[in-house]
This record gives sequence, structure tokens and C-alpha cells, in this order.
Amino acid sequence: MDRFKRFSETLKFRLALACVLLITACVALATQLVLQRVHRGVEQAVMDLETGNAERMASLVSSRVIGLQMALRSLADDPSFVALAGDPQALRQRLASSAVLRTMFASIFVARPEGRVVALCDSDGARDPQLDIGDRPYFQQTVKQARPVVSEPMLGRVSREPIIQLTVPVSAPGGALVAVVGGTLRLSSRNLLDELTQGGQVADDPVTTIVIDGRGRIVSHRLPERVMQPAASEPGLAAAMQRWEAQGRPVESMGDVVRADDRIVASAGVPVADWVVLRIAREDTLLGGVAAAQRDSLRLAAAVALAGGLLLLALLLWLLRPLTQLQQRALALGDADRPIDQGWPHAAGEIGQLSAVLRRAMRDRAASEHDAAALLRKMQSVMAAAPIGIALTRERRFELVSPEFATVLGWQHEDLVGRQARDIYATDLDYERLGPCVAEAFGAGRPFVGEMQFRRRDGSTLWGRLQGRPVDPEDAGAGTIWLLEDVTLRRAEHERLAWSANHDALTRLANRASFEARLAALLAEVPRPEPSALLFIDLDRFKAINDSAGHAAGDAVLKDVAALLNSLVRGADLVARLGGDEFALLLPHCERGMARRIAGQVEQAAAQIGVEHAGRRIHIGASVGVVTIEAGDHAVAALLARADAACYEAKRAGRDIVRTAAAAGTADALDLANAA
Repeated sequence: MDRFKRFSETLKFRLALACVLLITACVALATQLVLQRVHRGVEQAVMDLETGNAERMASLVSSRVIGLQMALRSLADDPSFVALAGDPQALRQRLASSAVLRTMFASIFVARPEGRVVALCDSDGARDPQLDIGDRPYFQQTVKQARPVVSEPMLGRVSREPIIQLTVPVSAPGGALVAVVGGTLRLSSRNLLDELTQGGQVADDPVTTIVIDGRGRIVSHRLPERVMQPAASEPGLAAAMQRWEAQGRPVESMGDVVRADDRIVASAGVPVADWVVLRIAREDTLLGGVAAAQRDSLRLAAAVALAGGLLLLALLLWLLRPLTQLQQRALALGDADRPIDQGWPHAAGEIGQLSAVLRRAMRDRAASEHDAAALLRKMQSVMAAAPIGIALTRERRFELVSPEFATVLGWQHEDLVGRQARDIYATDLDYERLGPCVAEAFGAGRPFVGEMQFRRRDGSTLWGRLQGRPVDPEDAGAGTIWLLEDVTLRRAEHERLAWSANHDALTRLANRASFEARLAALLAEVPRPEPSALLFIDLDRFKAINDSAGHAAGDAVLKDVAALLNSLVRGADLVARLGGDEFALLLPHCERGMARRIAGQVEQAAAQIGVEHAGRRIHIGASVGVVTIEAGDHAVAALLARADAACYEAKRAGRDIVRTAAAAGTADALDLANAA
């Protein structure tokens, strides 16, 4: 027993045992890493598959909804149907004869713009239901926006069942809304979503598919009684729904997948209906087989590693017997007071070679330490004299810091050394974003240069110009040299000059150059999704204010006009002062009628602006030229000329008028009522 104890304390036994344990650990670790990679691959494949399934199902629902809307649209756009808008009896006969629509919908109906349903056709035939849907949000949205709408799930007033309504506006040739045609889908019949939530289900199917609306209520479920219930009450969905609501309830056609409450939940949006398709499965159901295989593989790998380790232990114990001679000297390698060449055994073979290598390594280490100490002293002298901040980091900590570097950041030199580099950045996000940029620059063989915000010790921030270069490009562990310069004042001045170059100093609106650049960018968009508009505004009677009340009063009026124009536009629109008393509005994605209404609002509001002088109120006015930007428009100068010409026509016609330039260059006068 004592003999074994003495043997177990020898270096060769410990080295042999360490090798065995290391090999066993390496085999186990390698096996674990491989299995984890396989597990992640399978897991990602399953999640990608579920995401793809959700996207395909969402695309199918979207196609079906669009198909239903197109069917209703074909009826609403039929001139013969539009001609019947004022004849309820004829409308009921027409609905009764629409066999295709009757097979697609549980019922179809026609309502007047005020909400009175004048014709309804369902399984009981065509009739006047004596029904008013003017208070229904989906109907109000259809009338207000003049576009197809898919309603939220609701209880039908006729069937008293959960339904959704698809509505399409019916417009007369002149563009006026004369009726709304709609179709009803009963959610309990699953005539729209059957294949998703019911038809694809089998007894052992691990995946449950449901469809929810934008408010999180169930639109389709394999259990009819779950329809219109909150999706958060569905087993396994509470956490996923909380995450969805925290994100703002997005309805994106691109699929997404999350893991929550031991569930894998894949989702994809149906934007046309504001729905989301959800596929829910228990995580252990989809991935349980992989986990079991992983456990079995680990047990097998452990057994193999143990057997191999025992064989290696026996071999090492036999091979490492000569190491006993080196034991005493090797244990004294850390003795700095002992001469390097003293106490080594005189032996041949591997032991002699190992002894020589160790002696040479100790000599080289002593020389390197001496050179490193000398280099450190030189570097510290250079850093202390440098007018720019210099620092050396290694393993994301400061090892050397120049006085200037510490001063810029409000630290004492000795307090900054040893701290994490993360502590000087304004936010953790800035620090995390810096890493890939630095790696890319170093990988390309160039230094990193960039400007970003830093945090002083007192919590205040500054803008700094940071330059970095690796000490040794071949050795990432050698550290990085950083140069830091405070550029807060220079950056602020640059931003002030950039703003001044693009804005009018008096009104703080965009100037002419900025306006023309934005208009050119809009004209360059390909494809251009929908028409946009340009308004040219010339103030009337402004000269009278300047002449009578003075230029200070005129400047105040110009500021009031700028505030007025900003109050009438959307966030994406651009308001500019082109010069003098001329202004312009650029309205992206704005159709002709909306542009006319905004022009009328400008004309009306401008008439209220003025100044008090000599006991009386001097009012200004506005002549407005409107140009619709169509797909064929590509020249900035031509559009501005058309808008200016329309504005000139308004002035020539008596001022305080809105004129709209036609595509051919003519202008149509609009009175205030039509422009509003």
C-alpha cells in the first residue's frame, strides 16, 4: 500500500494519468461538440422546415383572399352592375344570378355608401335584409379609403355565427363611390382555411396549425369552438404571443420561428388580410429522437475513451520511467535564484535532448524578458510625450495607457490600466458593433479608422476618432495599439455646416437645392409604385406687407407660412422655400385628388395669415399650382416649370386660387370647394 502511494506521487504517474484524463476529456468533448453540431443542424433544419411551411401556408391563404377579392372586384367593375346601383330589385336579381360568387361565399350583399344593405343573397335566396352596416369598422374603412378590405372576425348580424367580411368599393365612371359589394365567409364552415387547420390534421400529427388576426384572436382552428378566442389561451402559445405583442404585432409575409414554453412556434403573415399563420409543435416531439441519440452516443464515446485511456496509461508508465531523473530539476524550474545551468542530469537520448531544450528555453526566456522590459520603458516614454492618446490593449483590457489617452476620457492613468476596454464606449452596442469592423480591417491588412462616441468617467460623452493597428498581424494575442483624438468640436461644426447648406436660414425649411435633389431622387425610383404630387405656392399680397409693415413683419409672415405648411403634410413629405415668397411641397405616393385637397387647405389657411399695421389687418393669400408626377416624368426642371405655370395661371385668374396642371401642360381651375 505504501509502495503504491509513493508511486502515485511520482511525476511520471501524474503525467501518465493526466494524459489519460486529457485524452478521455478530449474524446468526450469532441463527441459532445460533434453531437451538439448535429443537434443544432437538425434543430435548425426542423425550424427552417416549419418556417417554410408557415410561409407556404400564409402564401396559400393570401392567394385565396386575393382570389376572393378579385372575384368581388370583377363584379364591382362590371359596367352593367354599376348601372344597377340605384335599383335594389335589379341588384338582388343580379346577385341571385351570380352562381360563382354564391359558391365562393356564404352570402353576398350590396350596401349603399351610408351603410344601408339593399340586396343580400345567401342560401335562402336574394332579398332586402333590412340591415344597416354603417357602424361596422370594415365598412367605414372601405368607404373612406375606397379600397378592398378584409374585416376582423365578428358575429354576423344575420347568421349569428363567427364570420369575416370581404368588401370592395363600387365606383361610377366619374370616380364617385356609389355602393359597396361584399362577401361573407363563415369561419365555422372553414371554407377558406380548411386545408390549413383541419384538412391536414391526423391523429398523430405533432403540429397544430391555427390562423389569428392582427389582434391575436383565432380566425381558424381545428376545433370550431376555439374560433374568435384569444390565441394566448391556446396551450403552449402564451409566451410566443407575449413576444409577438411586444414586437408590435407584426404581420410579415417572411416567416419567423421562436422557441417558448417547450414549444416551437413558426409564423408567417398574410398582410392582405392582417392575419398570421401559426404552426405549434412540442419541442420534445420534433427533437426528442435527436436528444436520445445524443445521450447514447455520449455513453458509447465515454466507454471507448475510458478503454483507450487505460491502455495509454499502461504504455506511458512503461515509457516514462527515465523521467524520474529529471524530476527534481524540473520541480526547481521556477527557482529564480538558482543558476540556469546548475542541477541538470547528464544523460543521452530523449532525456538528454529534453534537458538541453529546457535549458535553452530558460535562456531564451530570460533574454526575452530583458528585451521586453527595455522595450516597455521606451514605449512608455514615447506615449508620455505624444500629443495624441495612445493605448495598448490585450485580451480586451488596457495594459498600457498614455497620459493624454486617460485625460481625454477623464480618467487617472493608473485607474484605467487593467480595466476592460468596454468601459470607455458610450454603449455596449457601440462596443459590440466595433468588433466585426476591426476584424475586417485587420483581416484586409489595413488599420482600423473610425469615429464613434465614448463615455468619460463622469458619464458624459464625446466623439472621438479611433485608429487601431495590431502589434503583430500574425499573433492576435500580441495586442492592439490604439490612437484616440477628441473630435467633438470638429464634428459639431461639420454637422452645422452640412445643415446650413441644405436649409433656409429664416424658415428652417429645405432650400431649393435640397428640394431639387429630393425630387430628382423620387423621379429616379424604379419602379415608381404610385403617383406623387408637386405643389408650387406663390404668396399673394406679400409685397404689400413688406412695403407697409416692413421686412421684419414680412419675415414673420414667412415663418408663419412655413409653420402652416409643416402642419398640413405627412412625415414623408418635404416642404421647401424656393426663394422670396415662393414655396413648394413634394408629396410622395399622393394621388391627384389628395394633392388637390391639400392645395385647397393651403389656400384656405394662407388667407388667415397676416399682420396688424396702422390699425388694420393686412392678410396675404396663396396661389397654388398642382402637378401630378406620373411614371413618364423624369426631368426636375420640366416638373418645376409645369408647377410654376399652373401657379401663374392661378395668379392671372385672380389669385387665391388653385390650378392643376394636366399632363399636356394645360391647367384646370378648381374652386375652393373642389380643392378642399
